[in-house]
Amino acid sequence: MGIVDELEWAIDIVDLVQKYSKIKKAGTNYKGLCPFPGHNEKTPSFMVSPAKQIWYCFGCHRGGWPLKFIMDIENCEFREALEILWNLTWKQVNSNFDKEKYQAQKNLYSLYKDATEYYKQALSRHPEIKKYLMDRWFNSESFETFHFGYADSWVELFNYLKWKWYDDKMIEDSKIFLDIRTKKDKFIWRVVFPIQNARWDFVAFTGRVLDKWEPKYLNSPASDIYDKSGILYGMYSARHAITKMDYVIVTEWNPDTIALQQYWFKNSVAVSGTALTDKHLSIIKRLTKKIYLCFDNDNAGHKATKLSLETMKNKDLEVKIIQLKWWKDPDEILKSWGDFQEFIEQAVSPIWYVISTADVNNNSIEEKKKLLKELIELVKTYSDNIEKDFYLKEISLLLDINMKIIYDIFNKTRIKHSSNEEDYKSKNVTSSEDIVIWYILNNPENLEKIKSELIFPEGLGIDLKKLLTEWVKFLENMELAQKERYKWIALQIELESKEKTEDNREQEVEKYIVWLNRDNYKQLSKKLKEEMNMWNNEALLQYSELIKTAKKHWIK
Repeated sequence: MGIVDELEWAIDIVDLVQKYSKIKKAGTNYKGLCPFPGHNEKTPSFMVSPAKQIWYCFGCHRGGWPLKFIMDIENCEFREALEILWNLTWKQVNSNFDKEKYQAQKNLYSLYKDATEYYKQALSRHPEIKKYLMDRWFNSESFETFHFGYADSWVELFNYLKWKWYDDKMIEDSKIFLDIRTKKDKFIWRVVFPIQNARWDFVAFTGRVLDKWEPKYLNSPASDIYDKSGILYGMYSARHAITKMDYVIVTEWNPDTIALQQYWFKNSVAVSGTALTDKHLSIIKRLTKKIYLCFDNDNAGHKATKLSLETMKNKDLEVKIIQLKWWKDPDEILKSWGDFQEFIEQAVSPIWYVISTADVNNNSIEEKKKLLKELIELVKTYSDNIEKDFYLKEISLLLDINMKIIYDIFNKTRIKHSSNEEDYKSKNVTSSEDIVIWYILNNPENLEKIKSELIFPEGLGIDLKKLLTEWVKFLENMELAQKERYKWIALQIELESKEKTEDNREQEVEKYIVWLNRDNYKQLSKKLKEEMNMWNNEALLQYSELIKTAKKHWIK
């Protein structure tokens, strides 16, 4: 038996699936709602067979063995899925396996689990602390879901862990104690919030004071099993809701996420006092591309928001910021019976956030220039040209700067790419598709010529598709905003290329068509490959025809 087979038969398929989704016994099998993004269903169609070690969704037609489940649910490659499966089964997967290292990690998971149990028992001995937490509107369900605890002694946790047969080296590696020699618990007199990874393992703690001590929050340091930049608090309980609702609320601190999950916003996670990192984003993108930032309404929260926005630039994400108005944090809103859904619906774009938090009226010229540069950089992260145009106009209005100047600065600070193709595509505030639209509007006689050269018209943008298919109707139904938009596009192009001839413009259009055909081929190819992986025979036939067409036109 190969190592993959060994791993897949070493794990209980039911236990594996239950780490990610709720399933209930149905005869000899188990049944539940499909856990995968993009398949939101009300009637359970996802089946798990413990006897055969397989799973299958009759709705989206995905299925397979444990390894395939991990690849699909984690959106990861074979090797990463293999390592995850190994971590769950603790079996060797290669000759370079460091048995001692992984045994040490396993011991730490066990130690943190026992420490969590100790803190929970300690909390039960202090009803006044439990009452304090209940007064903060935490209910009994939250106590169990998030494993609330309390550190009530300097040394008793150390003694408890020794009684559980952990040696001094293991205890020291846990980094729970200020100094192994003094045996003092660093979370003393704090409410303890255990931190779990996405697979439910206990890996760290956050401690919160009950009075005015500083620091208010204290996090476990990095260890062999804990990297704050790669763990989102509450993800283990939020995963299914994020997939189902197709967006995530990211808060700054653990209590905010607890409060939100308690009050119906199950799709909430926390960064435990830091900004979003690339590792955080890689986890989130497996579940959704829509992120609502909701950090504290103070200087630290605003700083973390801006750092997070910087990290999310050009990551193909839909980002909104929940503004808390006069409230300090989400927890405070919920405790005051505020309608948090209203805050979500009124969430603003990153552009609006930067503008709203800046003092644009009293800034000096130099400060205004600095703010403008920051806003321009944010605008460039949007892929949709209508959005770009809208925000550039808003910037012009709010900063009281001439629109032409805004466009000129936007063009001068454009992102430079290494390849000639990418450099061409990004050199204007308008996209190449805008150029084609402008070219057709000014040269209607070339409409049929352009249509004939497009090999994969399915991938066109809405405006260009309408223009090519319903020329007259498109012109008749153009709204005022559209007319204004294309007027600005025309002005832009004229300002950018006063010395260009019509022949030069035609050459640019020809280049764009070549690149558009190539991009559309790549998109269609990727889509059909995904459908083929779900055993779609029709997709296989379509893919075959796509390849033939691409080869015919020398498209790679």
